[in-house]
Amino acid sequence: MTQGHILLYALLAVVAGIALIRVFRHPGLVFWKLAKSAAIGCLFVFAVNWVGQYFHYHLPFNAFTALTAGFLGIPGVGMLIALHLWLFQ
Repeated sequence: MTQGHILLYALLAVVAGIALIRVFRHPGLVFWKLAKSAAIGCLFVFAVNWVGQYFHYHLPFNAFTALTAGFLGIPGVGMLIALHLWLFQ
C-alpha cells in the first residue's frame, strides 16, 4: 500500500470519527436534520412527478429518492432524473 492510500484511509477514519462523535453528542439534532431533509426531498420528488405527468415521466417515490433529493437538493433531483432515464429508458 502506498503512502497516499494510507493517508486517504487515515483521513476517512478521522472524518468518520468526527461524524460519530457528532451523532452521539447531539442525536436529536441529527434526527431533526434527517427528518427535515427527507421532508424536503419528498416535496422535490412530488414536484418532479407533478410536472412529469405532462411528459409521461414518473420518478419512483421511496426512501432513497426522498433522502437523496433532500440531502443534495436540486442537483440531486437532476441526478435522480438522469439516472432514472439512463437506467430504465
